[in-house]
Amino acid sequence: MSSEVTGTLTEAKYGLDCELGQFDTTSHKLKNGKITLYDTGNEFFEPTASRERFKSSLFKEMMLKFATFASTRVSTDLLNRIRHEEKGTIVTTHRNIVESEGTKIQEHIEKRCDDVLKNSDFTLENGVYEPPREFKSDESEHISQPIIEKASIATGVLNYNAKDYEFDAVNVSIDDIGVKRQTEMRPKDELKEQPKRVQTTVAHIQHGKKSYILSSDSVGACLRLILGLLIFNGLLQKQIVIFADGAKSINSAILKMFPFLNYKIILDWYHLEKKFYEQLGMALKGAKIKNEFLKDKLLPCLWFGNVDGAIKALLNIDTKMVRNPEIITYLIGYLERVREYIPCYAMRKKLGLRNSSGIGEKCNDITVAKRQKHNGMSWSNSGSISFGAVAATTCNGQIENWIHNREISLELNRAA
Repeated sequence: MSSEVTGTLTEAKYGLDCELGQFDTTSHKLKNGKITLYDTGNEFFEPTASRERFKSSLFKEMMLKFATFASTRVSTDLLNRIRHEEKGTIVTTHRNIVESEGTKIQEHIEKRCDDVLKNSDFTLENGVYEPPREFKSDESEHISQPIIEKASIATGVLNYNAKDYEFDAVNVSIDDIGVKRQTEMRPKDELKEQPKRVQTTVAHIQHGKKSYILSSDSVGACLRLILGLLIFNGLLQKQIVIFADGAKSINSAILKMFPFLNYKIILDWYHLEKKFYEQLGMALKGAKIKNEFLKDKLLPCLWFGNVDGAIKALLNIDTKMVRNPEIITYLIGYLERVREYIPCYAMRKKLGLRNSSGIGEKCNDITVAKRQKHNGMSWSNSGSISFGAVAATTCNGQIENWIHNREISLELNRAA
C-alpha cells in the first residue's frame, strides 16, 4: 500500500548565525495549495520569528554567559565584535533571547523538582508538600565531645549543648533581593498602584564541598525547589541548618514548609550586628555613645548568645543617652522574637562552623544585584526572574548542558 503526495516545491533564503559567523542557506518547502506539507527550515532548525536568524548552540551559549556579568548593550557589543559584525545582533534581540531562555530554564527546574517530589510520594496540600507517612529525619550529629570541650575552655563558655554544634549538616542560605520595577501601567486608583520593587528569593545549598544555587519569585516557591533538590541528592533526612536575616516572611515560610524536617534557623551575625548599629544610631544621642554601648555592653552579649544579657543592657540604658525610647522598646521586642535563632556565635566560630549567610549574599550579588541593580535600570517581573535563572544556571555550571541537551542537572556540584 502506498500513497502519493503532490505539491509544489519552493525555495527560500534562510539566515543563520552559526558558530562565530553567519551564512545564508536555501530552505525548501513542499506545499499543496496553501498547506505546507514539509519545510526543511523548520525540520532542521528551530522556528524563528520573521526576519530573525537562527542562533546556533554555541552562539546562544555565549549570549547567556555574557548576560550573567554584563549589561545587554555591552554583551551585544562583545558578541558583534568577536564575530566582526558591524550590524549584527541588536540589543532587543539579545534581551528577548536571554529572557526567553531564562523563562524556559526556570520552568524546567520547577518541573523537575515537582516531579522529584511526586515520585517520592510527597503530596501537595494547600500549596504545601506533605511527606509520605514513613518519612523520618535522621538524628542530629554533632562535633565530637573532646573538640567541643576544647572550644568551650578557649571561649570561656562553660554551659553548652553539644547538639547545637552540628556535624555533616546541609547548610542553606536564603535571602530576598529587590530591584526597581518597571511601570507597566499607571492606574488612576492609587490603591491599585503596582509594587515599586521586583522581589527575587535566592538560596545557596551546601553539603561538604558541593553546592547549588536556586532562585525564584517568592520564598515559598524557592523552598519547594530546595525540597526537591534535597530529595534528588539524598539529603532530605539530614539536619538542615538555615541561615537567614531574621525577616518574618522567611521564617514564617520555613515553619510552614519544613515542619517535618530536622532543621534549625540561625540568625545571620552580619545582619544582626548591622540592625543594632542602624537602629541604635537613631535611638541614642550621638555616634560616640552608640559605639561605646555596642562595643562594651550589647554586642559581647549577642556574640555569646546571651539574649537575656542583651535585653538587660537595653533596659538599663541611661535615659539621658536616649533620643528615641520607642526604638529601644522595639529592639527588645525584636530580640524576644528571634531569641531561638541566636546561637553562641563565639563557640561556632571556634569550632569552624558558619555564623553568616555571607555566601548567600554573594550569590545574590552574582545572580541578581551585579546585573540588575545598576543606576537607572528597571525590570519587569518576568525579565528579572529570567535573568536571575540564567545567572544561577551559569554559576551551577549547567549552561552548556541546557543549550546542547535542554537538560539541567539537580546534582550538587563544585562550581557554585
